[in-house]
Amino acid sequence: MLDIQKFLGKPKIEVKQDGNVSLFKFGPVPAGIGHSIGNLLRRTILAYNPAISVTGLKIKGVPHEYSTIDGVKESVLQIMLNFKDLRFKGDLPENPIWLTKKFKGIGKYTVKDLDLPAWVEILTDDKYLFEITDPSLELEVSYRLEKGYRYLSVEELKKREQKDMDEETGAEVGTMLIDNDFKVVKNVSYKVDEVIADFTSEPNDYIEIKIEPISDKINAKDLLAFAAEVGTSYLKMFVFPDSYVDADLFVDADELEDVKTGEVEVKEIKKTPIDSLAGLSERTRNALIKNGIEFVEDLEKMTRSELLAMKGVGKKAVDEIQEALEHEGKQLGSNR
Repeated sequence: MLDIQKFLGKPKIEVKQDGNVSLFKFGPVPAGIGHSIGNLLRRTILAYNPAISVTGLKIKGVPHEYSTIDGVKESVLQIMLNFKDLRFKGDLPENPIWLTKKFKGIGKYTVKDLDLPAWVEILTDDKYLFEITDPSLELEVSYRLEKGYRYLSVEELKKREQKDMDEETGAEVGTMLIDNDFKVVKNVSYKVDEVIADFTSEPNDYIEIKIEPISDKINAKDLLAFAAEVGTSYLKMFVFPDSYVDADLFVDADELEDVKTGEVEVKEIKKTPIDSLAGLSERTRNALIKNGIEFVEDLEKMTRSELLAMKGVGKKAVDEIQEALEHEGKQLGSNR
């Protein structure tokens, strides 16, 4: 850490839990560092989540995903989509692994009806799979569980499995490949509070990172730790062996004293980047940035008519912005 941290105090991490949402507050850190850390962690968590998902499906007697099954309410394609949404955690003895289950009897079947090994835990409880309407039907389903952390496309799955592929169909006979992103988070956002202790000192940053997993069985600390490990592993590459870094400008965290509170009047300047708003399309986000709107606090000061007057911002975009703000408990200026 920079030696300016001696004046700011030792950074701390506070963790608060609100239902399934975890809030991490970290600081103080020197001005500018907050947005760098927050953006890195948010984007990494959104892009890379370690989990177990389904990447392949076989249904006895079904040749391809565009088939239908007599006695089953859903199409094969819909069944594939339902399996695609399943999430698990655990230590696979090998990666990937195929499991098989036979279903018989009229009724609706969910993920809990799968015969899973003891070392696999379901994260998406009660997730619906399909409904059997014919009492005489026995449906044999094989599904492939795979541990991953990033998006796997069907094309990538095909290339990876060339040795098992059939030359005519381009895939293993009877195997329906399922692309998957392994995501286990609904939303990740961050904001930075710039704190000014007095009129003569530089501001310092406090970072708040909010993580909402898809299940209360998922530890948000694990997701944050994984993202931090990923970021650290890449940033270390820029510490070149032949580069010079003045060690006198740095201080070890263990040498720092705790932050002293209650001694100065603190003024907070909240700056939440537009990028942290969930639900904004890339087009709307870019239009706002081109019009000089980079922070959520700027949006809160705007009225609908002012937004509509901006280049590239139409009624649909304004509705999208308003919905995204309401999701965060905020409003446009005209709605106060």
